[in-house]
Amino acid sequence: MARKHRDGGYDIVRTKPAAKFYYQGKHSHPVRRTVLVIEDLPEALVGYEIREGNVTRNARKAPVKTYRKDCIARYGDYSRLPNPENKRATQTTLRRTGLFSLLKEGV
Repeated sequence: MARKHRDGGYDIVRTKPAAKFYYQGKHSHPVRRTVLVIEDLPEALVGYEIREGNVTRNARKAPVKTYRKDCIARYGDYSRLPNPENKRATQTTLRRTGLFSLLKEGV
């Protein structure tokens, strides 16, 4: 369970706190998301959404959202998803990284 601070914020997880993925949701196509994970549940990821499509946010102003893992897009779900490493169509677009990688690569 994520621990809430007095200022209303949550602690992020210690191991691989950044998650980058394409999320289907209610859109017509998968949308790129970057999340600072505060809780990794078996069926969902919970965290601060710092990127939604082209919109980037400061982590302090980012909303806390829950993403169902079965709605995270796979490379074969949409023909225009970038596939730089030639992954199989059944592989998920979810990539977990550390904070240093997030700072180095950008949101």
